[in-house]
Amino acid sequence: MLQVKDPGNPKDRTDKENYEFAQFKREIYQQVLEIIFSSLYLRSWRGEVVTCGDEITRVLYPGFLIESLDFEEAWNFTCCRAGRAKFPCPRCLVSQEMLHFLQRTFEARTSSNMRAIVCLAQNAPNATQKEKILMEHGLHDVVHFMWNFRFSDPYQAVSYDLLHFDESGKWGHHLWPLILDLLGELRLLTEMTDIMSKFPRWRNLKHINDLATKDFTDGQTHFDILKLLPYKCSLIHCTRTLFQFRMMGGLRGMTDSRIEVLQKLIGTTSIGVSRAHLSHTQRVSKDYNKNFRFPKQHFIVHAVQNIRSKGVLRNATTRTGEGFHQEIAQHYNKTNFREAEGQIANEDEDQEAIARTRLIVDDFFRHLNGEDVDDNEATNQQSETAQFKQQSGRRIPKSKLPPASSDNQWIFGSVLRSGDSRSYQDLHAGGDPAYHSFDPRLRDFLHGQFPTEYLTAEDRIEVETFRCVYITFQSKDDWIECEDILRCNNNWYKSGPRYDCVLFNQDKPGLACARLRSLIRCKLPSGRITDIAIVQAMKRSSWRPRTVWDGCAVYDEKKDFSFLLMDYVIRGALLVPVVPSPPSRPHSRLHFFVDVVDGDMFLRSLNSTTHVCY
Repeated sequence: MLQVKDPGNPKDRTDKENYEFAQFKREIYQQVLEIIFSSLYLRSWRGEVVTCGDEITRVLYPGFLIESLDFEEAWNFTCCRAGRAKFPCPRCLVSQEMLHFLQRTFEARTSSNMRAIVCLAQNAPNATQKEKILMEHGLHDVVHFMWNFRFSDPYQAVSYDLLHFDESGKWGHHLWPLILDLLGELRLLTEMTDIMSKFPRWRNLKHINDLATKDFTDGQTHFDILKLLPYKCSLIHCTRTLFQFRMMGGLRGMTDSRIEVLQKLIGTTSIGVSRAHLSHTQRVSKDYNKNFRFPKQHFIVHAVQNIRSKGVLRNATTRTGEGFHQEIAQHYNKTNFREAEGQIANEDEDQEAIARTRLIVDDFFRHLNGEDVDDNEATNQQSETAQFKQQSGRRIPKSKLPPASSDNQWIFGSVLRSGDSRSYQDLHAGGDPAYHSFDPRLRDFLHGQFPTEYLTAEDRIEVETFRCVYITFQSKDDWIECEDILRCNNNWYKSGPRYDCVLFNQDKPGLACARLRSLIRCKLPSGRITDIAIVQAMKRSSWRPRTVWDGCAVYDEKKDFSFLLMDYVIRGALLVPVVPSPPSRPHSRLHFFVDVVDGDMFLRSLNSTTHVCY
């Protein structure tokens, strides 16, 4: 809905005048919403006969179960008073002084009890008594249009929004500015910015080059920083528990064991409170005089109830379409504001045509200058996916060796060169340690993996190398098929070497990681074709940072190279170098394991420890 414009400056008005304007806005909203949803009112009581998709005729009763709103919209929609009110929560009657208590429950707002309060206030003997009644319940004197609807409760339908409450709320407006100020006081902001700019690339993870930019325009940027940033102080524990809560709350599938872990992370159960978000916010409050008494912090207590009553929190996120709001607003401002829908659609079509024309012209001039037309990462990824999965024509050289099976969970892409094992050893002799004694090492490995092949020293092994691999895996989050695109390239998009990491199966418990150095397809004399990776294995390190957070995993990258069958690879992994290297281990290659890249990785890491979450 369009915002009701403020005719003046709120700072120039008295509290009473600001209250009157806030009530005026809510009255306007209610009148507009009542008109918009008027056709559903009688249907909510009488029902309507509808033939459903399974061809069964039913009587349906429409109702509102989920309201996807940020806090400002929630206050307007529910006719509640805003953040400075005595009872600011649009869902329960928690007082301002109790907002930071996450282990307490409070009386819920419902249509019946809020209607009774407004009626009581309207029948008060004088204005003073009326104001006192409304203030004691954080309400405005407005009749909500949804009170008369069946199967609808405007207060309980207000839902937990990950975008505004976590990413651009508790993190973007509270913890992130606090961390920035602390980095500035310690004169570490420049160093931290340099470290962040060199952070390893990862698909769907925004690369942050300017850490000191405070005013980000979207919650996704805050979420990406939230995944990356550790710091050696009590803030690290508070930030880490927010990581964990955000990852668990953002899962696409929720089970009883996952809800139990979520409750432990919040601190609403007695188990695990020492590592809960509640205890760490109390520590930050003590160390940095940070006040956590604000509504978005309190709304965590409603998250679990939200999941049990409405499904996963993704069902109520405002992220859907959030990025289009600004674009639609720009198109709307170019209309005459009458029957604007068609005008907006025409404007969008014109802009799309202009953008396509611009791309074609830019590609034409880049081609004339001899530049690579497809130097956009996303475009290249899409084209490569089409080339290898749809077998379409492609610009890169074609593979001479076909894959062993079309049922493999991986697909090699971006072929580099072909030859035999001896030519590769001669080609890289003394240059790349990954190919040192390549031929005998490869023969020993293949003999150990396939003893029935009976390889002799005279047998020729055809070899072909690739620079990327598409790995599909079943997500632990929602059990559907997902994909990682991993690179092993010595000059990726002219920005230096990029060698991604993988998770692979091993006999020992825990997560096993390795860094890809080369992707090889071998054809044996018998005709067998097998895919192999040259990797640098990583082992769990006993070294720990000065401040160890819950789930901290450190890996030490080995210097020697080994072969790994692609059959053992599970999916990609993101590992971040420990910078600067610890003085006690100056020559080590220590890496932090990043378990918050997505829900699947978070659950795999969680289940590799003492936690159990299925």
